[in-house]
Amino acid sequence: MSDQSGDHYDVLGVSPGDDQAVVRRAYVELARRHHPDLAGDSSQAQREAERRMQRINEAWAVLGDTTRRQRYDSELAARRLRDWTPGTVSPGFAPLDASDDPDDPAADYDVPYGDGSPVPRSLQLGPVAVVVAAVLALGAGTLLGFGPLIALGVVGLVGGALAFAAAPIYAVLRSSRSGVD
Repeated sequence: MSDQSGDHYDVLGVSPGDDQAVVRRAYVELARRHHPDLAGDSSQAQREAERRMQRINEAWAVLGDTTRRQRYDSELAARRLRDWTPGTVSPGFAPLDASDDPDDPAADYDVPYGDGSPVPRSLQLGPVAVVVAAVLALGAGTLLGFGPLIALGVVGLVGGALAFAAAPIYAVLRSSRSGVD
């Protein structure tokens, strides 16, 4: 590995799992941004830009070629394993295993409840309509000073609150009557 200034992946700002298209886009963007022709007139800035561009080109030469990249990844893994200190996290540790767990008891019960039939629209919107009508009646009764309209608004609010509570209970009972657990 001829990389003296750090990891090639760090130089290009990509991760080892990124595909070739991502690595190429990162290289092109860095080459456009750090090209020595854009460094200005200062000789110090020119030298710095040339060194930076040399590191970018070297990283691209390795990571842009699939054979060289595979060899580099193997060497990088070997170096990390060689430099690993017992008692620290292993370089090969992967905290996430996306494969299925055959011993997972929750997987056996991963079946949706209910028969999948939709809840009637009246059950969804009915409580809302009752509360809106009650608020309107209460407001109109208060403005007009008409006691029976105020009483109707209060009764409607209580009925709407009960309807909000009853709607999910009805949906559950409806589902259990259809024989679905």
